[in-house]
Amino acid sequence: MGVFVSIARALARAVHASRVLTCFTPLTKVRAVVVMVDADEPGAQELVYSANKFFTSRTIRTAIFAVSARKNCPDLMGATMLTGRAVNWFGKPRRGRRRPPVAVGEELFVNMVERECFTSEYCALASKAVFKVGRASSSKGIYNMFVSSDGHNPVEVFTQMSNLLDTVK
Repeated sequence: MGVFVSIARALARAVHASRVLTCFTPLTKVRAVVVMVDADEPGAQELVYSANKFFTSRTIRTAIFAVSARKNCPDLMGATMLTGRAVNWFGKPRRGRRRPPVAVGEELFVNMVERECFTSEYCALASKAVFKVGRASSSKGIYNMFVSSDGHNPVEVFTQMSNLLDTVK
């Protein structure tokens, strides 16, 4: 990663960071959720299905976005891809009429991307969600809650995460 990319990413983080105070919020108060998925991970399609099923069964509007490090990644059914032309040269999602915005007025942001990914980190940082959940801990203090995924597939991790979300009152 070059110096210019590092500077652009640091500037994007500083300028677009959400100023909304976050806290634990029960699912009964959540009307919309954004889920970020790693499209390169095995089991990503099953994760999209299980996340969509979990949140729609609770009448929560769900927007699922998939990030990939590869340029020719196959599309995931039910997810909007954030690869190629959907992100700019340093990894920030583009805005425009033809691309849906990542921010959809969500109260809950779930990041299921385990690897270091600027796009998912930026979306979590810029999200105005009241409750943010991550799959890996971040030294930047972005998430209210995170679930470790040592050697488990993403569907198992999401199942554990959904069980924890159900217990928040």
